[in-house]
Amino acid sequence: MNLLIKGGRVVDPSQNIDENLDLLVVDGRIKELGKGLKAPADAEVIDAAGLLVTPGLIDMHVHLRDPGLEYKEDIITGARAAAAGGFTSVACMPNTKPVNDNKAITSYIVNKAKAEALVNVFSGRRHYPGKQGRKPGRDG
Repeated sequence: MNLLIKGGRVVDPSQNIDENLDLLVVDGRIKELGKGLKAPADAEVIDAAGLLVTPGLIDMHVHLRDPGLEYKEDIITGARAAAAGGFTSVACMPNTKPVNDNKAITSYIVNKAKAEALVNVFSGRRHYPGKQGRKPGRDG
C-alpha cells in the first residue's frame, strides 16, 4: 500500500525533526520526507494538518489483566486501545490471576499476543516466582 501523509507535524527525536512535513510511504516503508511531495497515482492521501506524525510509541506500563481478570481488560482490547492511541508496543504488568511469575503464564501471554494483538506485547514478570507477587522473607 502506498500512502502520502500531507502537512502533519512530524516529530522524530532520533532524527532531530520537529516540523510540518509530508511523508511518503511506499510498500510499507518510508520513502521520502519533505515539503510539497506529490502522491503516486495509486497512493491514498491523508490530510494530517493539525495532527502529529511520530514513530510508533511504546507504553512501558499497561495493565492487560489477562489471564484471570479479563473482565477488567484483556490482551485484545488493550492492544486495540494502544493501537488507536498511536502505540506500536506495550509492556504489560504482571498483575494477573494467577500472577505472571513463571514460564507457562509468560508463554500464554506472548503467544496470545502474537496470534491476536494489533501491537507488540511484551510481558512483565514478577521477580519472585511462586510468591504470588510477595517478596521473599517473613511473608513466606
